[in-house]
Amino acid sequence: MTAAPTPEEVRALIAPFDARDRKVLGGVVALLMSEPGRVRDLEWLNERFVQVATFAHGFDQEAGGGGYAPPPDTGEDAVAMVRGYAEQRRRPILNAAIALFVRTAEELKSGAAPPSMEAAQKIVSGYLDA
Repeated sequence: MTAAPTPEEVRALIAPFDARDRKVLGGVVALLMSEPGRVRDLEWLNERFVQVATFAHGFDQEAGGGGYAPPPDTGEDAVAMVRGYAEQRRRPILNAAIALFVRTAEELKSGAAPPSMEAAQKIVSGYLDA
């Protein structure tokens, strides 16, 4: 990405997403906002995507070290479900996450008020709720 995406380009990336995709997208963007230096770290992005997608599928933090584990009654089916979701949705959601992250930064730079996490969250919500 050489130039910041336009608002229309970001909206076009998000438009085909269902509620779960938007939830995952919002989670990934939130993590990027908390660690902006990681935006080019593909391994980190992929790990965060799986973490957020697992949570979005309704699995709680049950694993001992803060990792995610499916409820005991779902087992391998849950792992297969999240794996399939990741294979199909990872690339479009991560592309949209990076675009939304960059677009948000651009809007914060051009705003009249000083940038803040609250302002960034409001911008992101505006795109996700549209």
